[in-house]
Amino acid sequence: MKIKLLTLAIAASPLFAHADEGITLYGKVAGNLSSVQSYTASGSLKNVQVNDNTSRIGFKGSENLGNGLTAIWQVENRIHVDGSGTDTFASRDSFIGLQSQNGKLRLGRLSDYANLDMEYIDPGSYSGVGGQLYSTRLDGRLNNAIRYDSPNLAGFSFTTTWAADEKRANDSNGQPTNNQVFNLGLSYEQAGYFAKFSYETKGDAKQVNSSAQTGAVKNWWRVEAGYISDPIYLALGFQTVNGYLGVSSGKFVDNPGVAYNVNVLNARLAASGQSLSAAASGQDVKTREAVLTFGYNVGAWLPYVSLTKGYDVEIGGSNVDKTGYTQYVLGTIYNLSKQTKAYASYGRVNWGGNGVSSESALSLALAKSF
Repeated sequence: MKIKLLTLAIAASPLFAHADEGITLYGKVAGNLSSVQSYTASGSLKNVQVNDNTSRIGFKGSENLGNGLTAIWQVENRIHVDGSGTDTFASRDSFIGLQSQNGKLRLGRLSDYANLDMEYIDPGSYSGVGGQLYSTRLDGRLNNAIRYDSPNLAGFSFTTTWAADEKRANDSNGQPTNNQVFNLGLSYEQAGYFAKFSYETKGDAKQVNSSAQTGAVKNWWRVEAGYISDPIYLALGFQTVNGYLGVSSGKFVDNPGVAYNVNVLNARLAASGQSLSAAASGQDVKTREAVLTFGYNVGAWLPYVSLTKGYDVEIGGSNVDKTGYTQYVLGTIYNLSKQTKAYASYGRVNWGGNGVSSESALSLALAKSF
């Protein structure tokens, strides 16, 4: 009886009731069936895949602190419905923060601006090159981050994000580095028209790569603009990436994605008889991409096409011939309900032949949000 009375007292307590106020459970479950042909370190690989499409489950809430100030929090977790991956708690955007009419301030693991607020050029759900695999390759999240989002002023807004480098790895001379990250996002949205810009820079990218030899992004930016208002879906994008590539066993190494596909780059260099020395890791590397996506709503359907041009990779100020790509994607989205969508797409990337096979992907996907 005492246990029952204690339970009732806790449930009725204003303190505990207040703690649970405003908690929301949300998420998405999504997967796809795809036939994928990719270009890997060992050459062309074709297989059939059953993949998860960034399924997630999250908890979020808020508390009114008075005087227009609100405490906000979120814990979002990646899940894999296909059984792959090792999922950890708070693996996606997770934070504690404050919000008022003067903007929003968050601290935790946070998306950069391109990942959370852009990607209009890539409306699909897919595997492989069934969508913008390469042009969105750097969109991601930052650990140990603080982000400020401004209020919207006549359609204009901005964000700033800073992420601390808590590892402070040593460079090749044994000196500690500071590879902190700064990200700026600018936005204008009005009556269906939009223009967005993201710039991200990392502190000691060259020094970090000199020791790790795994590649490092120095800075990158992307602009997207267009018009989205039923029935028209139009988005254009342009992106530039600057960084460094690691060198191992006479080949480039590119863990972060400075280049589009380092396997293609290495194949081109090998065909020309080049063997890389460690000094090549100190050369500036630059890539540029342009994207056009157009769709037109017809009832519950949104058929669309995306065209992408990746220009030749520039190393040390010179272009490496036939290291760029062209891509087209034909896709459609069908709204089964407000929360459930079906996707279909076919994408193809051409690397210009000469011993490097094209890549392709046919994907059928289903996503349920809650």
